[in-house]
Amino acid sequence: MSSTTTKEQSAGPLGIVGSLAAGFEMVGRHLGLVVLPVLVDLFLWLGPRVSIAPLVKQFTAFLLSQSPSDPATAGQVAQAAEMLQQLGERSNLFALLSAFPLLNVPSLLAGHAPGIVSPLGQPHVVLTTSILVLMAWGIVLVPAGLVLGVIYLNGLARQVRALRDAEEPKRVLRPGPAPNPAAAPAPGTAGGAAQTVEVSSGVGRFARIFLFAATLLVLGMVLVPLWMLLVGTIMAVIPLLGFLIWSVSIGLGSYLILHLLFVIPGVLLGGRGLLRATWESILLIHKQFSSAVGLVLLGVLIYQGLGFVWSLPAGDSWALLVGVLGNGCIATGVTAALFVFYQERVGLLGATRQAK
Repeated sequence: MSSTTTKEQSAGPLGIVGSLAAGFEMVGRHLGLVVLPVLVDLFLWLGPRVSIAPLVKQFTAFLLSQSPSDPATAGQVAQAAEMLQQLGERSNLFALLSAFPLLNVPSLLAGHAPGIVSPLGQPHVVLTTSILVLMAWGIVLVPAGLVLGVIYLNGLARQVRALRDAEEPKRVLRPGPAPNPAAAPAPGTAGGAAQTVEVSSGVGRFARIFLFAATLLVLGMVLVPLWMLLVGTIMAVIPLLGFLIWSVSIGLGSYLILHLLFVIPGVLLGGRGLLRATWESILLIHKQFSSAVGLVLLGVLIYQGLGFVWSLPAGDSWALLVGVLGNGCIATGVTAALFVFYQERVGLLGATRQAK
């Protein structure tokens, strides 16, 4: 009886701390996983930049020309215009390579601008002078960021899958996601055919992730402006009601987005189709809500807290290199923990259905 209990306990899923520990242990064993985050940050830091300063300058000039006659309001508009100009001078459109969490390669400097001058001096700056050029850069950089993100996240998925396979002889495992038949060649398949299957599987995973990202982007471009217009109109008429609607909608939106947390692990690690990965992510959040929220909160606390520390050195100091390396390790460990959490618990969905 006791031996059975011990086996059942050993077969239980890893908790929040266990998943994070497994993620960071994986990074310690495979430091190559942090290469892409480090390279992206080095490019944003030391490479050329694409600035939207001219566009921001045009917008602030228009804003100041419409300044109201009230001195207090005019002063606030002038302060806002000055802040916008400072942001425009520090802008770098290459940050779009890491603009979407859990879809792109994580980056420290995409969210914390390194400054106008790097340790190598003044970087080459390409000025964006029109909206059409801005859109062209977005059309190029967003898909490029998705490609890099798939390469990075697929590497994490392979290591999590290898970790599961290595532990199979040692302990009773939780039921993990069923392997994707396209991910492994049939017995006796030639090496060239196996590589063809792997390439086609990789293209399929990228297509699913690109479709997922495009759907989210289109929904955001449609719903967010409508939401801002609605909330702004209500706040102009009834400020208290507008603030209440804004708060409730932010909370509801975050709750809904949380249910998509495991779509990417489902596609890359579980080999799922997009619809099945989305449905399993919703079920997993529903059944493991407290554990999933705890993992997200603890992961964000670790990443953002240390991210503030990593970004303390000035952009023209080589000390920022420590932050780039540290952020790559921390971000990769937290992301790997998310994959481990999925791997440990998604199989319980099938086990629960069988038990019922």
